[in-house]
Amino acid sequence: MESAAERKERLRTEVWRRRRAMSPEERAVAGALLASHGLAWAAETVPAGGTLTAYLGVGAEPPTLGLLGLLVEDGFHVLLPVCEPERQLSWVEWRPDIEYARSRFAPLQEPVGPRLDAPAVRAGAPGRPPLAAILLPATAVDAEGRRLGQGGGYYDRFLALLDDGGAPVATAAIVYDDEVLASGGVPEEAFDRHVDAAITPNGLHRLGSPAE
Repeated sequence: MESAAERKERLRTEVWRRRRAMSPEERAVAGALLASHGLAWAAETVPAGGTLTAYLGVGAEPPTLGLLGLLVEDGFHVLLPVCEPERQLSWVEWRPDIEYARSRFAPLQEPVGPRLDAPAVRAGAPGRPPLAAILLPATAVDAEGRRLGQGGGYYDRFLALLDDGGAPVATAAIVYDDEVLASGGVPEEAFDRHVDAAITPNGLHRLGSPAE
């Protein structure tokens, strides 16, 4: 019988095969729609001028550069992740002209600038409001909000650090439409953290059981 970890890896393989088969034109259209829906979600979730984390989607990932630009234009403070030792994340405030450098720990480009750790982001950097929302990557999500990440565990650790009894932080994963799965579609392990919503090219999907 397959373990949850084995089922996750099989699902990742299926999703990434479909993602890599998309054309550049299809990704461009998806990116424009994601930017529009992502901005609308932020506008209803984050106070004006508030702080949220996001990420730069590259390659076959759902594109997010357009969304980052719209968020900053609308006055939000946007933080992007930097991978640290022991699978932790720190955060750098994003701007359109920011420089990037190759990560020491993951196959991606990371923003260059002063870094904030999770407690500083949670509380609010000097001159910045506290964290209100998280836009995070995913390979798939299901109707209850289970999220299949990339396998590194960085975001699950970050979300766990926010389970401190403070003000709730809204979460939304960015995926393609066919990556929002039916109930029970994403295998779950003890360390996994759920998300509140999914943003896809078709719009916003609110996740979670009716009781939530």
